[in-house]
Amino acid sequence: MRRILFFMIGIVSGIILYYFNINPILGFLIIVAVLVVCNGITGYIISKLQLKAFNSDCDPELYLEMLNKQEKRVHKNIRYINYLAINRAAGYLSLGEFQMAKECLEGIDTSYLSEKDGTYLVYTINLIGCYYEIGEIEKAENLYETNLVRLSPFGKKLKKSVEILIGERYFYLEKYSLSYEHLNKLRNYDLNKRQYLGVLYLLAQMDVMNGVMDQAVVKFKKIAKLGNKLWIAKASQEMLDTMKSI
Repeated sequence: MRRILFFMIGIVSGIILYYFNINPILGFLIIVAVLVVCNGITGYIISKLQLKAFNSDCDPELYLEMLNKQEKRVHKNIRYINYLAINRAAGYLSLGEFQMAKECLEGIDTSYLSEKDGTYLVYTINLIGCYYEIGEIEKAENLYETNLVRLSPFGKKLKKSVEILIGERYFYLEKYSLSYEHLNKLRNYDLNKRQYLGVLYLLAQMDVMNGVMDQAVVKFKKIAKLGNKLWIAKASQEMLDTMKSI
């Protein structure tokens, strides 16, 4: 569909330029420029729609479908395929399919990633989070201490992701007081909905550990209501059902 649209744009542009008797070489360059701009605009719109599905609508299933369609369009671009694999792993993590996420991340050719554009940092954050989730704490710690500590996040988005990971790390290392304090502060950050609910879920779990059940219930209800297809939404509802039966 996208190719057909671009083909039509090229044809229409050619007809218009021919009508105005534009020099053929200049006309060709103008058509190329128009198609490049259209491709950039299309890519931007697709990226925004993907982020909306993932971060705002909390629908990792739709997000993964969109990534699969995008991969078909760029299947010959190995570098971009590796970038998409990082995003795909994030989708699997949000669905609670941690083993799938691990396989996806461990299959990435990191030689195509860069520290300068942040792709290697995002890959590292996702892989560390994946290891923590499936209980491979030693692997997560090794990656954290050897890779993450030397990578400097740039931009607000990456800095927020690193801060969330630090709070998660405290949690999985059973440093609950540090984790709660750190994550609770992040609630005042400008987090997207998916990030905010993830932070809230860990806080709710620690509320249960501390016996503060009323606060835990409020958090679990919010996650269950707003989490849509995130795995933590289902898990929160299960926690609420369990707490009712006690």
